[in-house]
Amino acid sequence: MRRKLLIVSAILLAALILSGCTGAIAWPGLSATDKAAVLANTNAVYGVDLNGGNLVWRFSGEGGGFLNTNRSLFITTPVITEDGLVIVMDSSSKHVIYALDPKDLRENVPNIKWRFSEAKGLWIAPSLIVGDRLFAPNSDGKVYVLDLQDGQSEKQAIKVIPVSQEQGAEDRLWGQPVTDGERLFITSLDKSVIPIDLASYDILWHADLGGAVPGGAVLGGDGMLYVGSLAKQLERFDPVTGKHEPVLKDGTKGWIWGTPIADGDNLYFGDVEGYFYSYNTAEKKLNFAPLKIDDAITASPLILGDKVLIATESGNIYAVDAQGKSVLWYGVEKGKAYTTPILAGGRVLVAYLESDYYLIALDEEGRSAWTFAGK
Repeated sequence: MRRKLLIVSAILLAALILSGCTGAIAWPGLSATDKAAVLANTNAVYGVDLNGGNLVWRFSGEGGGFLNTNRSLFITTPVITEDGLVIVMDSSSKHVIYALDPKDLRENVPNIKWRFSEAKGLWIAPSLIVGDRLFAPNSDGKVYVLDLQDGQSEKQAIKVIPVSQEQGAEDRLWGQPVTDGERLFITSLDKSVIPIDLASYDILWHADLGGAVPGGAVLGGDGMLYVGSLAKQLERFDPVTGKHEPVLKDGTKGWIWGTPIADGDNLYFGDVEGYFYSYNTAEKKLNFAPLKIDDAITASPLILGDKVLIATESGNIYAVDAQGKSVLWYGVEKGKAYTTPILAGGRVLVAYLESDYYLIALDEEGRSAWTFAGK
C-alpha cells in the first residue's frame, strides 16, 4: 500500500503543478559532464564542481523572486549538448525550455542562449538530442522538435507531433525517448508505446499495453525494444512492426516505474515493491529469482564495474553481483533516493530528498567524497 501511495503522490504532484502550485517538493533531475554535475532541484538548477562539490552557478528562472507566486519549478533531468549548453525545463505554469551557457556567467548565473515557450502543458519527460535536433515530449501529448543549430534566441518548433490517443489529455508523457537511429520511441501514461520516424516524423505504429508507462523504453542487446509498465510486466517489442509479448511468466511483484538499463545481453530494473530483476535477452530468462532489496525502487539501476547499484526509497544504495547477491553499498540515516544515480568524473552521484544535503559524491567503494547542500 505504501508503494502505491508513493505513485499516487507523484501523480497528484503533477496535478498540483498544472494548477500553478509550484511550491511542492518533487524528485530532482540529475546529469553531469566530466567536470560538473547539473542538479535540477525544485526552484533552481545548480552547477556543482565535481572535484570538491562547490557551487559553480545557479539558475532560478526568469521573473520569479522568492516571494513571487509564479516561481519556476525544475524537476526534469537536464540535458547537455555537445557544445556544453545545458537544456533545462521549467515545469511551472511558464512552460519554458531554457538553453543555458555555463561558460558565460554573470554573477554566477549562466546566460540564456535561447528559450522555447510554445508548449502549453507540463514538462516532466527529459528531452533527447538526436544529431542537431532536440525531441521534447510534453504532458500535452505532443512531442516538440527543435533545431539546436538555428541560432534563434526565441525558438520555434520545426515540428509538433501529436502522439496522445486522447485529445486534450494532460500528464501523458513522462519518460525520456530512446532512439535506434531510425526511429524515436515514445512511452505514455495512456499505456502506449509510439515510434516516430526520424526522417518523416510519421508515427509508424501504436501499441497499447495493459498499464501506464511512466518510464522510458530501452533497446536490448538483441535489437528488441523493452518496456516496463504499471501492469507489472516487462514487454518485448519488435521495433519495426510493434508486435510485442510479455517476457516474464509471472510478471513482477510490483509496478515498474523506472526505465530498465541494458548491458550486453542483460537488462536490469526494479519495481515499487523493492524487488530487483536481472533478465537475459539472449537466453530469454531471468538470471536469478527476483531479489528483494529494500523499499520502493523508482530509479533506474547504475552499472558500476562488475556490479549493479540500486537506489531505494529508503535512501540506501545496494550493490548486486552477477549471481544475485546483494550488499549494502552506502547507507543513510536520513534521506530518500528516487532519482537515478549517475557516474561522472570517477564519482557516483546520488541526489537526495529529505536529507541534510541535495547531492552526494561517492567513490567506487561507496565512501563519501563530498556533499552539496544547495547553498
